[in-house]
Amino acid sequence: MSKLIFPQEIEVWYILPLIRRKIALKLIESGLPQKKVAEMMGITPAAVNQYKKRKRAKEDVFDEELEKELINSIKKIITNNELLGKEIIRLNNLVKKRGLICKLYQDRCILGKDKGSCPYCKD
Repeated sequence: MSKLIFPQEIEVWYILPLIRRKIALKLIESGLPQKKVAEMMGITPAAVNQYKKRKRAKEDVFDEELEKELINSIKKIITNNELLGKEIIRLNNLVKKRGLICKLYQDRCILGKDKGSCPYCKD
């Protein structure tokens, strides 16, 4: 029997780190130095470096629509860094609405005959 893992754990272990990685990399692409990005995000420069080297948040479940939303978030964050938390929450909610937490849950937590169904959302 597989270990019981809740969808919230998928968010904490996979989705939120992915969102932070994508934001950090887009901020660097926009021309901000790595140290400034770390400062803006309240993380260490070493964490940003690990995002760059894909040592953290390796997987990517963003589709084209979410990538567009990420770009919108980056524009807002560059203009007003105080919106960072709000944009992370907004992106996380979009990931949930698109069923990507269930996909990650299915890929990691359900074994054998139950694979392909999420016991939490039944979708």
